[in-house]
Amino acid sequence: MAEKLERIFEYRVLVSKARELHIPLTEQELARLTRLEQQLPQGVPSVDDRDPYTMLQEPLRVEFVHAGRFAPGTLCNASRDGFAIITVDPPPLGQRVTVHLTDHARGLEYTFPGRVIARVVKGATAMGVVLEGLPTEARLGGRRSGVFRTDDTPPRGKGKTK
Repeated sequence: MAEKLERIFEYRVLVSKARELHIPLTEQELARLTRLEQQLPQGVPSVDDRDPYTMLQEPLRVEFVHAGRFAPGTLCNASRDGFAIITVDPPPLGQRVTVHLTDHARGLEYTFPGRVIARVVKGATAMGVVLEGLPTEARLGGRRSGVFRTDDTPPRGKGKTK
């Protein structure tokens, strides 16, 4: 799953760079974009366990933000163009959402902006999200020591006074 997320992230960054930010891609980036287009299924998937190309081997817990609220969900299908997410109360069609995915094994969090284009409200409630905009990737926990020095003076030894 982590590898698929990484490839979707890389694809979305390259597409956003070329189409939305109007930054020309290098030859290597164009070659990588072409390879990713061949490797990843296209279109926004539906919540369907019969689709072996977009279905995840293990569904992934996600959190998404819409209308200033956080909501939980389960990512069950993913493609280069979007996600199918099972959730209790899917947002309305056209609603902008930000999907947060965590890859604990690699210590990464991905954030994908998108828009709701499909909504299932009977049976297993779900939504289809088309990915739009530049995604982000961040390290979980950072690499800080937990010691923050805001004062230039060295700390005094314990119990010592002047």
